[in-house]
Amino acid sequence: MATEFIKITDNQGRQWMIPQAQNRPVYYRCIDDKLIAVNHCDYVGVPYDEIKAGKIETLPEEYDGWFPFMPLCWSMGDWAVRSGIFKALKVKYPKIKIAVPKMPTIQKICSTDPFFNQEISMSYTLGNGDIINPGENMRNVLQYNPNIDHYFDAGVFATIFTDHDRAYTEIKNINGKSYSAEEPLAEQILKRFGFTDKDIETIDSTPQLYFHSDEIQEYDKIIDKYIGRDKQYGCLLFSSRVEKFNGRWEFDNLLYEDAERFKDLPVFYYSSFDLDNTEWANFFPNRFDFNKLNLTIRQQLYIKCRAVFNLGYQAGITDACGGSNSEIITLSPYDSIGENRIRGVKYIFKNGRILQDVH
Repeated sequence: MATEFIKITDNQGRQWMIPQAQNRPVYYRCIDDKLIAVNHCDYVGVPYDEIKAGKIETLPEEYDGWFPFMPLCWSMGDWAVRSGIFKALKVKYPKIKIAVPKMPTIQKICSTDPFFNQEISMSYTLGNGDIINPGENMRNVLQYNPNIDHYFDAGVFATIFTDHDRAYTEIKNINGKSYSAEEPLAEQILKRFGFTDKDIETIDSTPQLYFHSDEIQEYDKIIDKYIGRDKQYGCLLFSSRVEKFNGRWEFDNLLYEDAERFKDLPVFYYSSFDLDNTEWANFFPNRFDFNKLNLTIRQQLYIKCRAVFNLGYQAGITDACGGSNSEIITLSPYDSIGENRIRGVKYIFKNGRILQDVH
């Protein structure tokens, strides 16, 4: 399918190339290191019912071949919500060999399409103000992941699977556009490759971070320095890399009930506004500002994963901790979390709706 692109200028003065049929998603495949626009669709993927009916082929039960995979979005949250599929695939297919392209390979592949070429060229601003490129996001999330067997260069695989290869159970229409009915993207991808409903229930696919023993030893010392050995603490986040959502949200009082449960515990935090003289200072008087601690993102991720709780505004750096033992309470400025949902996370929306489960 030949896809035509048009140039638009957003409210920040940036120019973008977008598919002309912008009201409908485009399903892409990666063939011979090129992104091929296959067709416009209401929602990317295939109906899961068609897979259960045997109409669409998946991986065979005893699959022992290669599984090359790359995402088509690269923020830290994007890498995070997809990161759990690698461990899950290894559980269902113990002999499978998982490969992920090196970042220069992803950039080369994306250069074959105007839309993805501009996307991969972007930098992302984290809640603490750091500018981190997609390659750094990849490294911070995937480093030491034992389920990835190989990082490959261009020219190795004729076909590379992507996160457009997914199977959805339900979609819903909002203002004329189709969205996932809050079914986690990781689960949709796994269903496309042979996972049954029972597999989804019994095999964990939440975000997975891995830390080397040297990192753990070093990072524990940081926690001990500020909190003390074996003492409980939490993490707060009140900022956003999305400019229109930066600053204090007038509805963050929806988090107060959960904050009360952890009142007076010491916390590490990010905030785009001063917490002094706010209710948050009353809840958590003993605070350590990540912005002032000169820590790497990996160090911050480890601290957040070890925390008893993570509470605050929706952010990718918190999503990356979604598979840890930390209790995560996330406030969203949207009406739905869509496919970015992580099982076990409590979502509170600006209209007061709560979405919560335990997986």
